[in-house]
Amino acid sequence: MVTYDCGCKDVVITEGIFGEIYADSPGDKIRRYDSKEYYETELSSYIDDVPKEPRLIPVKSYTMINKNRIEITVISWGATIVSLKYPDKFGRIADVVLGFDDLKSYTNPKINPFIGCVLGRCANRIRNGCIVIKGKTYQLTRNDLGKHHLHGGTKGFGRRLWDSHIDGCSVVMTYLSEDGEEGYPGAVLSTVRFKLTPDDRLEIGIRATTTESTIVNISHGSLFNLAGHDAGEKELMKHKISLNCDRWTFADYTDPIPTGGIRGVGGTVMDLRIPKFLESCIEKVPPGEGYDHNFCVTPNWHGGSTHVGRAVHPENGRVLEIYSDQPGVQFYTGGRLSTDIASETGSNIEQNDSPNREEEHEGETLTTDRMEQDAISESPALLLGKHGARYVKHCAFSIQPQNYPNAVNFSHFPCSILQPGEMYCHDLIYKFGIQLANYM
Repeated sequence: MVTYDCGCKDVVITEGIFGEIYADSPGDKIRRYDSKEYYETELSSYIDDVPKEPRLIPVKSYTMINKNRIEITVISWGATIVSLKYPDKFGRIADVVLGFDDLKSYTNPKINPFIGCVLGRCANRIRNGCIVIKGKTYQLTRNDLGKHHLHGGTKGFGRRLWDSHIDGCSVVMTYLSEDGEEGYPGAVLSTVRFKLTPDDRLEIGIRATTTESTIVNISHGSLFNLAGHDAGEKELMKHKISLNCDRWTFADYTDPIPTGGIRGVGGTVMDLRIPKFLESCIEKVPPGEGYDHNFCVTPNWHGGSTHVGRAVHPENGRVLEIYSDQPGVQFYTGGRLSTDIASETGSNIEQNDSPNREEEHEGETLTTDRMEQDAISESPALLLGKHGARYVKHCAFSIQPQNYPNAVNFSHFPCSILQPGEMYCHDLIYKFGIQLANYM
């Protein structure tokens, strides 16, 4: 573990090791990060010379702390924010982002539904995973209900190991996405710069270039609960949320993909221009599952980064403000958080539900695995997070600035295609503060 003082002496960055993963397989025919046995057996059918001891690569962690006791930890797996701690108006420090204790949980897609990581090559959904660029059709991975493409696919940017280093007051992470990865054309070189400032802002600067015309739409997927990552649904409902958005991309409640229509928010449950408590509106969103919708950010007159949204937990005074230069923002209140986990867990239980032979011979004796499965099947759908926290439906929110979903398939949506020689830029800012009085 190494500690660095930045040039301004206001931020301290500590570099450590979060865990280790096995190196990517040669030829990229199979990539598996959590199983040495899988590497040695299955990969042998693709490669003649499989090393007896696969090479382990460290996943680095970087903890940034400023003088106001804001502490943020990011890891090089998926450029993920694993911890974000800061004090409330009483001076009590809490971790306000969802996450896991170990690398194994982050690398397991059955456990981790894109929590806290970079979302790309294209954040959000693409209908049927089908895109057309310069008259050529490309089929992307369908990883959303087996129908749509979501967050770059099964091995998107949030499920890759990024190169990383400390640069002054910043942590810089870089990833080269190869041509054809997840079905996308062109190789894309992406860089994400994390910088914690003395005035309590986390600046996330995202840049990308490409070798061929392709889609690039990168965001970040941290899930917040300003009462604490383990505070649950009850405390989330006490949040006041406002979005600087006067329109939204209409989507039928049976399918989250925009239809292409853009509607005004006035007079509807989508109108969050005036701060609202989530408990007053979340159940009114059809079909009662809360928000998972794209809003159109109202741009400022001078261009550049603009105010996107604001979240306040009045009881403890924590405030989160979001700024970005992107045209849209996905507002999500965790309605699918435990549903996705339940579907994965349910399938596993179904496959292993019959007692094993040892259990049959022993009569009433149950194996440990069987008892654990029975306990899971009888309990509400939940996700086990950091320090034993139980993450359930509607226990956190996410405000993800980005381009409109499925923009490549609608000519009147902002263009999401990056050309060779161009630079993709997204400057995302989280501003942390404390509200001492309940004036809103």
